Amino acid sequence: MSSSIASAETESKSSIWRSLVILLFARTVLDTGFRAAYAFLPFIAANLGVPVASAAAIVQVRNLTGFLSPLFGPLSDRYGRRVMMLIGLTFAATMGVAIYFVASLWMAIVVMTLMGLGTILFVPAQQAFLGDNVPYAQRGRVMALAEIAWSVAAIVGLPLVGILVQTQGWRVGFVAIGVFAALALGLIFFALPHEKRNVEHAARAIGGSYREALRAPMAFAVIASIALLAATNELININFAAWLNTSFGFDAVTMGVVGAAIGGSEFAAQLVVAAFVDRLGKWKMVSAGLVVGGIAYLALPFMGTNALWGTGGLVLVFFLFELAIVAALPLITEVAPNARATLLSLGVAGFSLGRAAGSFIGPAVYTSFGFGAASLVAAAGIFLACVIWFLFVREHTHE
Repeated sequence: MSSSIASAETESKSSIWRSLVILLFARTVLDTGFRAAYAFLPFIAANLGVPVASAAAIVQVRNLTGFLSPLFGPLSDRYGRRVMMLIGLTFAATMGVAIYFVASLWMAIVVMTLMGLGTILFVPAQQAFLGDNVPYAQRGRVMALAEIAWSVAAIVGLPLVGILVQTQGWRVGFVAIGVFAALALGLIFFALPHEKRNVEHAARAIGGSYREALRAPMAFAVIASIALLAATNELININFAAWLNTSFGFDAVTMGVVGAAIGGSEFAAQLVVAAFVDRLGKWKMVSAGLVVGGIAYLALPFMGTNALWGTGGLVLVFFLFELAIVAALPLITEVAPNARATLLSLGVAGFSLGRAAGSFIGPAVYTSFGFGAASLVAAAGIFLACVIWFLFVREHTHE
């Protein structure tokens, strides 16, 4: 009997790790497509014959799809994680190939927005799938490893797409992303284990999923904390390039090095979470990221007295931001376990709202009062997140 139990546990662990590899590949493809729109925007604008400021509408409109996330979370709870992941990859694959036929800015906006919708469909379903299948005691490590896709997309995906953009044109680069999305679609369809359908979830009305998610005692507190964390990061994210260029004369090449250092810090944060979050506790690691992050925002204006310290300060705040966000994900999956994908999708919407708020507030504060003021506003926002987190959020350790 004991040997059969051990064999079943071994098979279960093996299945989880196979699933993680498949999901990591799919997320890397989707995240590469998401980040590529930023990285290659000047090439897209030049080819379409429009200013970069006009082409930025591609990113702006696409990013609004984050607010649609709550529409799809209940569908994942009702019809299954696998179904929503397949639909998301279908959007990404189809629209990626369709980019080859884009001939105008409005067509690019429509096609790339639909391609971005694939990510909005996929990510909450993928996170809920891991929440369903990985015990809470190990969930932090597994979910952190899945989030490494965001860094791998920058470190591996973007350079490979860049080669295609440079030699074959931007359309071919995005078509390649579409082809790999189709490959990921096949892997999930044929190799990802089928999930057991929850009869209660399948019978529940869509509105019931929202009620189930939002009546959880910590739901609003978690969403508010995530929104504030995103807003404070965006205050810095949208201004740091102008600050470094104006204060220290950084050129495009130097700025690229800074971007690579920030990507490396995100990757390091994900590894730290994977290594320690389950042992130290999810709530404790998020708390540490918030508190130290607030201190780092306060210190950033003083660290900006020279280029080296200023760059180091930026790398630190992005490290702490990624640490807090990734450590929070496994905790969020247990806030409303009977409406897991719905709450995760509401978290995506909160994150998008925070990004949008930061992108509007940040330039106004920077233009009027400078980068130091933007850092102080960010610090105020993250300390407000600390208050909400410490007063209203607790960690559930049961399955």
